[in-house]
Amino acid sequence: METIDAAYRALLWASAIFLSLLLCACLIRAIVGPRFTDRIVAINLICAKAVILIVVLSYLRSDSSLLDIAVVYSMISFLVVVVLSKCYTSLHQISPYELHAAQGDDDPDCLSKRENAK
Repeated sequence: METIDAAYRALLWASAIFLSLLLCACLIRAIVGPRFTDRIVAINLICAKAVILIVVLSYLRSDSSLLDIAVVYSMISFLVVVVLSKCYTSLHQISPYELHAAQGDDDPDCLSKRENAK
């Protein structure tokens, strides 16, 4: 029975090391990412992998209090992603005037004329 427990511990340590390497790769993607959406996805992945790493370490150390920390951290990371996405979408909304200008309509008052015609 001890050999199975030792094998599980070795597997969990290997998975913890592998998750740490993946965290570094996601951190590089968050820094280098060409678009904002790439960075948001990388941050979300970092948070998810960190929660998994905390759970694995909780099992390895036989410390159940780390599970509470993992739950709180997952809720905070969810809120961070939601807030960042909301800030990004509110900053990059296209107004109807910009939309008409992008479609080639040179008259900026075209919307007010169309609304008054109705």
